Amino acid sequence: MRFRTALIALAAGLLSFGTASAQQAGDAQAFEDLARDVPGFRMIVNKPSVPDTPFFDAARQRTSLKAFGGKALLVNFWATWCTPCVREMPALNALARDLGGEDFEVVAIASGQQVGKHPDAFLQEHQLDALALYTDPHASLMALFETKTLPTTLLVDRSGRILGGVVGETDWNTDEARALLTQLMTEE
Repeated sequence: MRFRTALIALAAGLLSFGTASAQQAGDAQAFEDLARDVPGFRMIVNKPSVPDTPFFDAARQRTSLKAFGGKALLVNFWATWCTPCVREMPALNALARDLGGEDFEVVAIASGQQVGKHPDAFLQEHQLDALALYTDPHASLMALFETKTLPTTLLVDRSGRILGGVVGETDWNTDEARALLTQLMTEE
């Protein structure tokens, strides 16, 4: 239920910050200010922790968003048949290549049934070599957030809290988006 509330808040564009230290409040305000410059980005009110819902890595091993603890995440739900998703993928690949590492990771999850191409073949064909393969064939994670919109992207801070995101397509490889992601890496 709290994830449904979070997604509704994301779609509605609600803004709220709880009590925090002066440094956290300053970081939160900086993040909020930068988020305004990313088209379609909305903050989430209650900032829930990422769920432990499993999905699969390239080796078909179960993993979850909690497995990425300590990293800031850009979590993107996509599909091979989704035209807006296909347009977003090169930007996500550039972010993974340029910013990915100990502090940040792009987790692009091919969600639901894929039509025509297996996600691995899709990534190879489109030379998306910086993105790891993750799949959720039953779209369990998307179902938890009660969204059917592809793409949907969530930003998660290093503490595993979902701060906000975009329902639909946006260009994640702009100076504004990169500034937001850089700030995300500093969030505690």
